[in-house]
Amino acid sequence: MADLVSVVVAGINGYGSGYVKKLLTHKQALLAGVVDNAPERSPYLPDLRERGVPVYHSLRSFYKEHHADLAVIATPIHFHTVHALEALTNGSHVLCEKPLSAMENDFPLWEKAVKEAQRWAAIGFNWSFSKTVHALKRDRMAGMFGRAKSLKTLVFWPRNTAYYQRSDWAGKRFSQQGQAIFDSIANNAAAHFLHHLLYVLGDKIDTCANVVDIDAELYRANPIETFDTCILRAKTDEGAALLFVASHATEEEAGPMFALEFEKATIEYRCNNKTGHVIAYFKDGSTKVYGRLGVTHDDSFAKLDDCIEAVIDPNKTVPCTYETAFAHVQIIEQLKQHPIHEFANVKQVDGYRVVPGLADALLERYENPQQHGFTPIKETLKT
Repeated sequence: MADLVSVVVAGINGYGSGYVKKLLTHKQALLAGVVDNAPERSPYLPDLRERGVPVYHSLRSFYKEHHADLAVIATPIHFHTVHALEALTNGSHVLCEKPLSAMENDFPLWEKAVKEAQRWAAIGFNWSFSKTVHALKRDRMAGMFGRAKSLKTLVFWPRNTAYYQRSDWAGKRFSQQGQAIFDSIANNAAAHFLHHLLYVLGDKIDTCANVVDIDAELYRANPIETFDTCILRAKTDEGAALLFVASHATEEEAGPMFALEFEKATIEYRCNNKTGHVIAYFKDGSTKVYGRLGVTHDDSFAKLDDCIEAVIDPNKTVPCTYETAFAHVQIIEQLKQHPIHEFANVKQVDGYRVVPGLADALLERYENPQQHGFTPIKETLKT
């Protein structure tokens, strides 16, 4: 038992329940405690009680009586920084769910806490922990593809009214206490895919590209404070063009998919009901298959295994740290300055607010980005 990595999980409902499920049977880790303000809602509470896992309502209360080698932070966005800092101050390494924070000026707080604690802080962008992505990135860093020209990604994930009513922070800019949230498709459900464009261009396995220019169209079909549809264009400091197209308001589901164009090859991926592979198509006619990308709920917890191994082996590199994730925070910060447009032609279908024709219009933008500047998508739809 002494060789097991002790783990505390903050936030055991919602996404955090997946961490609890995995840790209850993990062969290298031991649940040292769980933290939640409503633990009675967890389906795993009977198991936790049976195993004698301590249950607390705050991290501070947990640390008064226990220690953990690793703290998993799966609480709402506006608690990420305060909970991560609490864990670091008490000597735990941190695996915090994405995003790092809703505020760019939180970064120095993370930097200071990590330095003083001499611990690392990982951010759970799923694809940044993927072995498939790591193999692809290492080939790119080795020069196999040549200079990056353009990278684009698309995902249509319809979300119903219940999705936005599941909590008091969904779709909000600020909490009732004034804490920044900025929950949106770009900062939550599809954040993995936006971050992926930045991650594959990093010059090290744990770095991202730097974005120097951003423009965006933001829309909403749902009665939220932020946006559920986004078309984002950006340029990196190396001159690569980025395109991120995502919506929760389409009638159809599609993606995630991406196409990464380089001088010597184009790398493509389409989810295809979770059966798709990442494939590089070289200009000399050859191909290289990198494998599948985990998009299922269970696949998304490979990051936990990586972090547990990094606690055991101090020489192991954590592929996505708070520094790696900061590029995404910077983009979200820029999006706060952009206006959000209301879709006029919205239909209510089986609990979903959808925009007829939106999927086709967005797919056209994705497939032919060079033909579209920033003509508002509303004009394309004649809404």
